[in-house]
Amino acid sequence: MKPISAALLLFALAWLPPALAMDPCDCRGYTGQGGACDSGLGGAAYSGPGGPASAGHEGPCYAGQGGPRYAGPGGPLYAGQGGPRYAGPGGAAYAGPGGPADSAPGGPAHAGPTGPAYAGPGGACYAGPGGPCYAGPGGTGHGCASVCRR
Repeated sequence: MKPISAALLLFALAWLPPALAMDPCDCRGYTGQGGACDSGLGGAAYSGPGGPASAGHEGPCYAGQGGPRYAGPGGPLYAGQGGPRYAGPGGAAYAGPGGPADSAPGGPAHAGPTGPAYAGPGGACYAGPGGPCYAGPGGTGHGCASVCRR
């Protein structure tokens, strides 16, 4: 009876929605079976045809022109002037004084013990057991603050 139960569990896990991984295309976390970054068949970060991390023409990780991971002009990952990942003055990824990615003390991305991007125990970016960014066994990493993903 145990082999049947194990097969049913594996079958059920294969049909879970791909939203288990925070970003299946660039997943960081537990890669073992059932983990948030499991890249095996049916896993949350499976990159084969039809998988949640497929880089094929119609997949969510497609980096060609018009794809969700396209880094050219007009693409969602474009880092040139005016793009969503532009790191120059005035850009959405600017890390200088007053910028949205400023990591100096008092900045919105400061990673010191009192900063909003602190990755130590108790911090918004803590990835250890029980932390909001923990994606190991029993954790999903879904509570991780957006400043941690910069």
